[in-house]
Amino acid sequence: MSKRVALVVGAADLGEAVAHRLVRDGCELILCDPHDPAPAAARITGAGAPVTTLCTPLDDPDDFRTALGTTLRDAGHDALDVLVYTLVSAEAFVPRPLATLTGPEWQRLAEDPIRYGLTVLQVAHEVLAPRRGRFVLVVPAVALEGAAELVPLATAAETLRALAKSAARRWAADGITVNIVTPDVFAYGAEHLRGTDVDRGEAVLPGPGTAADVADAMSLLLAPAAARLTGTTLIVDGGALMTP
Repeated sequence: MSKRVALVVGAADLGEAVAHRLVRDGCELILCDPHDPAPAAARITGAGAPVTTLCTPLDDPDDFRTALGTTLRDAGHDALDVLVYTLVSAEAFVPRPLATLTGPEWQRLAEDPIRYGLTVLQVAHEVLAPRRGRFVLVVPAVALEGAAELVPLATAAETLRALAKSAARRWAADGITVNIVTPDVFAYGAEHLRGTDVDRGEAVLPGPGTAADVADAMSLLLAPAAARLTGTTLIVDGGALMTP
C-alpha cells in the first residue's frame, strides 16, 4: 500500500511536532509555510524522513492552488490524504490591551490569519476529495473562551474554527472529515503567559502540555477508527477547559 500524503501548513514548533508525528505514522510529508519551512524540514529529514517543502504566500487561493498543484505533481501525486493547518504567528501571543490595539495590529494579528486559513480551506476540498481525505485545524483553546489581552488571537482562532465546522457540514457528503484540535497556549511555548487570564494550572493534569501531546491528539483524528468523526473540537489542555 502506498503511503498517505500529508500537507502541514505551518512550520513553527507545533507544526514541526505535527509533521514529525505524521512521518512516524508513515505519511509522505509536504511542509508549507509562508516564511521558510526549510529549517524545520531539515530537522525532520535529519531524523530519516524526506520532506517536500512549499514556501508560498497564503493571501490568494488561486496562487496557493497553483503552488500546491505544482508541488504535488513534482512529487508524483495528484491529491492529499491529510491536510493539517497549524499556522499561528508567535506575535499573536504577545498581550495587548484591547483599548490600545491599532488598525495595523488588528489587520496583522486577526484579519490576516483568518485570510490565510480561508485560503487553505478554499483549496482543501479539491485536493482531499479524490482520496476522501481528512482535514485537521489546530488553533489555541482561547478560541473557545476568549482571553484578556489576546483578543486578536482569540478572534482569529474562533473564526477559523467556525469556518472549519462549516466545511465539515458541507464536505461530509464527499467523505472528507474536518476536525479541530485546541491546545492551551503553553503547547505553543507561550510560557510568558503563566499566571495570566489563560492560566488554569491549578486545575489540570500534572506536567506541562507539549507540542508533541497536540500532535498525538491530532493523530487520533486520522486513525481508521475515527472515520465517522467530523465537526468535532478536541480540547488538548489537560482538563483546564471543560465544555458541556
